[in-house]
Amino acid sequence: MRSRDITDETARKVFLLLAELTHAPGDPYRPQDVPEVMGLELLDADVPELARRVGIAPEEFRSRLRALRELVRMDVLEHVADGVWEIVYGPLYGDAPAARVPKPDLTRGGPHAFRMPGWEQFSTWGYESGPHGETNLYAQLIANQDGAHADPRIWITPPRYLVRDIEELATVIAVALVPYVPVPPPASLIKSWLTEPPRSFR
Repeated sequence: MRSRDITDETARKVFLLLAELTHAPGDPYRPQDVPEVMGLELLDADVPELARRVGIAPEEFRSRLRALRELVRMDVLEHVADGVWEIVYGPLYGDAPAARVPKPDLTRGGPHAFRMPGWEQFSTWGYESGPHGETNLYAQLIANQDGAHADPRIWITPPRYLVRDIEELATVIAVALVPYVPVPPPASLIKSWLTEPPRSFR
């Protein structure tokens, strides 16, 4: 974050508070152990106390949350009906990487990584050929807490699912996740977890 020179002191305080509230597995002194993408959910009912910690009014805190994505690469989703703020970001979002890993070819093969927080350790997706030579996409999604040898909670594969492209796969995953997450992410965010290449560490 410091390398981005966020000069607005209040914005810095809000961002640092979010970082403090984020539970990230791994050793912060070993960057390779820290997940690239992290997230947290804030209850709107907690905003007054969080605002007090930053030293601003609750409505200004909400406004700062909405504007923070303009200063830091992150998603801030406000679910008004549920009274929940969903925030997704990564440890490298505030620090430009030294070099990017070559972008993988996502138009064939697999397995490819699925980088949704909480599901990124063991979940994969890719392409498979059908009995008549057609190509479909599949996904096997395993929650991190279930472990590497668990059966997938979500298994998207023919013949139940005939998925032809990544946009359709992201939409199917969004629907399939509904029973497993308190706030299902939009398909556009799921697509980024399917397609964005990993970033290298300094």
